[in-house]
Amino acid sequence: MDTKISLGNEVEVQKFPNYEVHYLPFKPGILDRAYLKFGEGPLRPVFLLSKIIDVFLAQFTLAFTSFANFLPYLTKLVSSEIPDKLLISGEPFYLFRLGYSLNRSFGIPWIADYRDDWSTNELQMEKSGWKVRKWIAEVESRLEKKWVKTSEFVVSVSDHYTKRISNFIGRPGITVQNGFEESLLDRIGQPLLDQFTLVYSGILYPSQSLDLILGVLKRLIDQGKPIRLVFLGAAFDLKEKKRILALLDENMRPFVEVRERIPREDALTFLERSHAFLGMAYGLMKGIPSSKLYEYLALQKPVILCPTDHDEMERILKDTGLGFFAKNQEEGVEAILKIMELYEQPSNFMKIKHQAREKIMVYSRFEQLQTLAAAINK
Repeated sequence: MDTKISLGNEVEVQKFPNYEVHYLPFKPGILDRAYLKFGEGPLRPVFLLSKIIDVFLAQFTLAFTSFANFLPYLTKLVSSEIPDKLLISGEPFYLFRLGYSLNRSFGIPWIADYRDDWSTNELQMEKSGWKVRKWIAEVESRLEKKWVKTSEFVVSVSDHYTKRISNFIGRPGITVQNGFEESLLDRIGQPLLDQFTLVYSGILYPSQSLDLILGVLKRLIDQGKPIRLVFLGAAFDLKEKKRILALLDENMRPFVEVRERIPREDALTFLERSHAFLGMAYGLMKGIPSSKLYEYLALQKPVILCPTDHDEMERILKDTGLGFFAKNQEEGVEAILKIMELYEQPSNFMKIKHQAREKIMVYSRFEQLQTLAAAINK
């Protein structure tokens, strides 16, 4: 809801030695206004109707969207700045229309940067079962092809995503991963929590099965070796919080916490004090390098994939030497017991951490940006 409320009345420009940031006022368009009024209530069909109107109008103009002020502002800006290229990030994917429009008006080359895919998104395709949603998906698919076809190339976060988008659009693509902030490497370590704590950080998605990790926890409890399992921030989505709690046996409840979101600095401190991090596959979907994974890498602690994705996350964790992988409960229990042993032998733990430090640097944002810079400068 917060992302759809009006914010600011004037343009704010912040200037730095080698870059500028221009903050534009935000005024919700018809879709966001409809969501604020009807999106989560009994009149939700009104919101869905506004979605139909919104996607129909977007074929011709962004004037009725929440980004109505972008094109007029950018038109003036590029007229005075005369940029060599434009890099436009989605989501929101309607911003790709800016590249299309400015390319047509000024001939400026542009690059479409996908932090997620749009009409080729597997979650989107799963939801396209009923007629209205299917029609919207078809219209968005046409818009995506029309707009992004004018780009120089596309960028996405994994080779799987990049190939899928590139094939769909018919434009070349490169992969630039989300990466981690180098400043995380310089944090002063916090003392560990008293009880062995495994943390899943961030939003949980319906496609992520909890059966395996909760089965592992139950076995550890039965063996007299319980651990603390914390879903940090998962309570942000009430449906997911209810899903977690509904799966817990009475004897498991004391060992599982589902927490609300907390300030980033507090979250990082809690992660530092934890013993290991939890990752989970996104069902059968491939090519998803969870953003939290890069944060896990920077903090250089063991990560258990339970269940493993046999894909991007497993590859990255094997490459850095920080990963433990489970396809079943036996492997999950074994992985956690191995991590516990590492903490009982500090020299072995420090060896893994030292070796990981050298290997994770390729996943830093600085290193990832070298790939983008090389492609832009061709």
